[in-house]
Amino acid sequence: MDRPRRGFTLIELLVVIAIIAVLIALLLPAVQSAREAARRSQCTNNLKQVGIAVHNYVTAFQVLPFGKGKNYVSVLPSAAAYARWSVHSQLLMYIEQGNLFNAINFNLPPETPGMAGDVPFMPPYQNPNRENQTASLAQVATFLCPSDAGDALLSQWPGGNNYLGNLNTWACDMGEALPTDVPDPGAKPSGIFYYLSSVKFAGITDGLSNTAFFSEKIRGRDTNDGNARSDSLIMSGTITPSPTGFEATHANCEALSPQTTTRLTRRQGMSWVMGEMCCTSYNHVGTPNGKTCAGVGFAGTMANMPMQVPPSSLHPGGVNTMMGDGSVRFVKDSVSLTTWRAIGSRNGGEVVSADSF
Repeated sequence: MDRPRRGFTLIELLVVIAIIAVLIALLLPAVQSAREAARRSQCTNNLKQVGIAVHNYVTAFQVLPFGKGKNYVSVLPSAAAYARWSVHSQLLMYIEQGNLFNAINFNLPPETPGMAGDVPFMPPYQNPNRENQTASLAQVATFLCPSDAGDALLSQWPGGNNYLGNLNTWACDMGEALPTDVPDPGAKPSGIFYYLSSVKFAGITDGLSNTAFFSEKIRGRDTNDGNARSDSLIMSGTITPSPTGFEATHANCEALSPQTTTRLTRRQGMSWVMGEMCCTSYNHVGTPNGKTCAGVGFAGTMANMPMQVPPSSLHPGGVNTMMGDGSVRFVKDSVSLTTWRAIGSRNGGEVVSADSF
């Protein structure tokens, strides 16, 4: 006599499937959170490596590297004024990239990708004999945040960058020696890595642990990101002339709509060699993960070009920021503008508590 076959009924099978689906739904966020925690940890480690490199550079030269090097127009008239070396190029020897550093011919400009958004802006530059092509295209893992992966532009230009030096000033090319046509001749750069800067530790009177050196920025995708955390909005057309100073730049940028405003560039962070705010430097005009804006209606040189370029990240709630002592702190999006600007300056005399970040 055959025994009756035992098995699952359809209802039992559906119940089991439903239970498995619920478990997956519960576990998936935890798995994603764990993965992001690992990526954020790697991002923190990258910034710490940059911090060690900065300190080793100071040990060797007794001064911090420049944020933006000179341009080469006087020696190579065909060179683009924006084709100049970044602070990153000066740190290569100290992040185990000595061969890459030695491959660079610093007597000539770097090659640069085109940075255009909705308007012509910083077209590609190549040296006559393609000198520095290989170095400019080289990908440096230490300069890329793992949370900001999957960028199709990296296949076009592998030398992308997520970590920016603190220029701090509201004007793109403000340096120690200001042109005579600067609207605010009394202004002085208060950051760390600016145009032809040569800051010494002794000049950081606010203290290394209270002064931001590097932070992170989401790289552009060549498409509007919807909120201008990586795109750069244009402060022009309705604003004439371009604003001057921290407050005016901030107010005008915050008034712009990311949905309707023309983009100057959608390729933020496309090149680690470019000593420009589109790629390797940021400021403390606006708080983290806020809008990025640039004024193009300025008079004279780029020393007059107002910009708001805050750091941004894909880490929920804030950004990693490397301080002058080499420590990395997670600065929340909710940080007050007063505190954010205080840690952006090297000699403002502000008192900042650790719990205000």
